[in-house]
Amino acid sequence: MADASENPVSALRELLRRSECIKAFDLARTEVAREPENLALRHGGVLALARMGAIEQARRMYAEWGLDTVTDDEDVLALKGRLLKDEALQLDGEERRRGLHAAAAAYRRAFEASGGYFSAINVASLSHLAGDHPAAGKWAAEASRLAAGELNYYGRATMAEAAILLGDLPAARQRLQEAVTQKGASLDARATTRRQLRMLLGNDGADQRILKPLEPPAVAHFCGHRLSPEEPGARFPPSREAEVAAEVSRLIAGHDIRFSVGSLASGADIIVAEAILERGGILDVVLPFAQEEFIDVSVRPDGAAWVKRFHRCLAQADDVHFVTHGAYLGHDALFGYASHFALGLARLRSKSLDAPLHQIAVWDGVPPAPDASAGTAVDVAMGRKVGLMQHIVSPGGQPAVAAVDAPVPAVPVDSKERKRRTMVFGDLKGFSKLKDEQIPPYVDHVLGAVARVIESHGTHLVFRNTWGDGLFLVFDDVSAAADCAFALQSAMTGLDWQAIGLPDGMGLRLGMHYGPVFERLDQVLGRRNVFGEHVSRAARVEPITPEGQVYATDATAAALAVDGENRFRCEYVGRLPLAKGYGEFRMYAVSRLRQEGTDV
Repeated sequence: MADASENPVSALRELLRRSECIKAFDLARTEVAREPENLALRHGGVLALARMGAIEQARRMYAEWGLDTVTDDEDVLALKGRLLKDEALQLDGEERRRGLHAAAAAYRRAFEASGGYFSAINVASLSHLAGDHPAAGKWAAEASRLAAGELNYYGRATMAEAAILLGDLPAARQRLQEAVTQKGASLDARATTRRQLRMLLGNDGADQRILKPLEPPAVAHFCGHRLSPEEPGARFPPSREAEVAAEVSRLIAGHDIRFSVGSLASGADIIVAEAILERGGILDVVLPFAQEEFIDVSVRPDGAAWVKRFHRCLAQADDVHFVTHGAYLGHDALFGYASHFALGLARLRSKSLDAPLHQIAVWDGVPPAPDASAGTAVDVAMGRKVGLMQHIVSPGGQPAVAAVDAPVPAVPVDSKERKRRTMVFGDLKGFSKLKDEQIPPYVDHVLGAVARVIESHGTHLVFRNTWGDGLFLVFDDVSAAADCAFALQSAMTGLDWQAIGLPDGMGLRLGMHYGPVFERLDQVLGRRNVFGEHVSRAARVEPITPEGQVYATDATAAALAVDGENRFRCEYVGRLPLAKGYGEFRMYAVSRLRQEGTDV
């Protein structure tokens, strides 16, 4: 990849080409601060947000970085059209139609500035979606004419899109087959085209088959057993390593898996990670606790050779996430949390690529114990619960197990030690400027509204506290926490601030974090409270959250991807420094989806 210090624009474009949108926005944000007049950096940063579905954040950054003042650059003008389109597609009925027309008008302005086929085909498709089919046909023909001389991915993909709008599906398939062999046929470009054409084709299964040339490589969550002593009935004897590795490699090649997320224990984890890296794939690692202790607990017992293999894999990993940087303390629930985190990250990655999501499990087929908080059987049950395509590799020499077809056992989300909790911290902007005479209406109306929301969402609430403008809520279910957060924002939006004697412009900011915590009796409060590193992390999210918004850590976004029942969207907003020098974490803006069934 290009050196960002020498050529940040090239580095940014390479990250976008590789579908590394999170890193692309991080790079753009850093470099724009150093070089605020660089148009390519500003455009690329907002484009990265748009590709991740961070619609509101992209719109804000488009204005903040001055792109709305640009009048002669097709890419920048077309990006405005894309943002309007993304907003319109979240609406229904007449509002949606008006939004699509507004987006088409923005693309027409881009076309007038450049005469480019990219803007023309977007005018065509948006006109089609808005119901203006004559205009769609006219602009599709013009876009196809302009793109005919372009021997690159985008030219051929544009001709394919135009052919669909003109009703010539055989020609569309031919152009797509040509497109994927051309320069610029990146995974991200293919994912974007695939989503766009699927939307134009609707739900006709026969029509959808023409998109086969655009199919992306797959994403996999992986898990499995560590090695066991070489003895009769062993779960994963060392003598089976070569056969397991061969089967894993066959699965990865057969399903074109190039992105993977999992841990790095000796045995199955490292075998899968090595196979992914051998094929040139991308590996993300999740470790349950501090690295050196993890090596001592989960790698070194099987020998020094495995430690070397661990370090080789870790050195090639694209990213490494930690459940906690602290100690293990014998709490096996941390392993379960790490798997949950990894599965959520894999699901987020599959969405960004519009890619199939698999699970590779080296598993002996023995179901989890009723009180199990971690283990391969728990991971397999969790994967089945969210609908992954599963591939079970038998580690003990017996035939491939059929237990994966059995009813899904309950997946525990708790343990006797650390508890998995979602913490919500809130703060009301403007509270510190209130006068004494404004405190009673604040307590009566604002805190009263907050109390009513909390009572209506109390089923999964395990702790609450407040101090002045501060709010702290703890839930045993991540979806319940998100639902309560949005209900709180709705309650604040619904207040008539002037009527209750409070200044306009007050707004609630809410930060969420999901993590393992200790629950103990708080001897000051006289009731159970939560403690630990993750409480401190959660408290640092709220101060960097804009009022009216709900921000969450990557761990929360991953948890919602697994447990959110497809009701939430997590829009990446960058790697942000948390308050009080607590370090930098990837942060997401959380929103609720309008349509049921849309993936997180």
